[in-house]
Amino acid sequence: MGQQRNGGRDVTVSKALSLLLRHAAEKEGLKMDAQGYANVADVLAWRKLKSLKVTFPEIVTAVATSDKKRFALLHIPSANAQQSTTSTDEQPHTDHGVPTTSAGQDTATETALSVSESDSDPSHFLIRATQGHSIQSVDAASFLEKLSLDEEDKLPDTVVHGTFHAVWPAILSSGGLRCMGRNQVHFATGPSVDSVLAREAKGDEGEKVISGMRRDAQVLIYIDLRRALAAGVPFWRSENGVILSEGMITEGQGDPTQKVVPMEFFEVVVEKHRGLGKLWERGQEIQTLPEELIKHGNPKGRRTMEKKKKVHSQP
Repeated sequence: MGQQRNGGRDVTVSKALSLLLRHAAEKEGLKMDAQGYANVADVLAWRKLKSLKVTFPEIVTAVATSDKKRFALLHIPSANAQQSTTSTDEQPHTDHGVPTTSAGQDTATETALSVSESDSDPSHFLIRATQGHSIQSVDAASFLEKLSLDEEDKLPDTVVHGTFHAVWPAILSSGGLRCMGRNQVHFATGPSVDSVLAREAKGDEGEKVISGMRRDAQVLIYIDLRRALAAGVPFWRSENGVILSEGMITEGQGDPTQKVVPMEFFEVVVEKHRGLGKLWERGQEIQTLPEELIKHGNPKGRRTMEKKKKVHSQP
């Protein structure tokens, strides 16, 4: 069930949490560990949540009903028990004894949600955003699952980045995908190229909530994950299934001091908003975007400007 269950209130709380845990914690003086965890009592004391009179049950609801699993919750008194029950596996753990794999994190959050029914003390819980951080002190490697060619069966079949018409020319000129203020570039594990092209042929948008991509994305960039990994581009998986990469330093492409997921690993690029089909395939530009689409602007930029005028913050 998504965050619209209780209407605007749920969405407002979720957006405020996302702002704090992804971007504003350091500026607001919120104590956060290397995994991005903060004590829920401290989070509730943040000025914005206090002004909204947010309660602990609402924090629990935000975690439980997030359509993209934006948050992870940890019950502190159960940390030792968590570690004792998982210490026999061969997977790395966070400082709190929680596995860094998706399954392990899901289990920890499910346990915390269950315990919250009997333990209502917010100081007994830690919360963090599962991805999307721009906070430099948050160490991605400490809580993300690194993808490797040595574990072929764990690699997703589809890795795709969603962007907008106005951004595509900049991606071409810069030589690839950059983090743009976040710690990593975000990718989803669907939809597949074939399914997008098939829906276009039928005139069917077929939109649904996908972790790692905005639903209004206009251009889909599909990555050849295996070739990229072989070349040394790091990729990670968060517990909500989002694929992340900080990219790599490249020579002869754009700013040599900036990391990028290079275009040489773009398998295919599809324009889906207007049904134009493939723009790029394996190193070759198939068609250029019409100028009127590029000039139309970035819907994310327009939406961000509107949100700055409102009380609640960005998602």
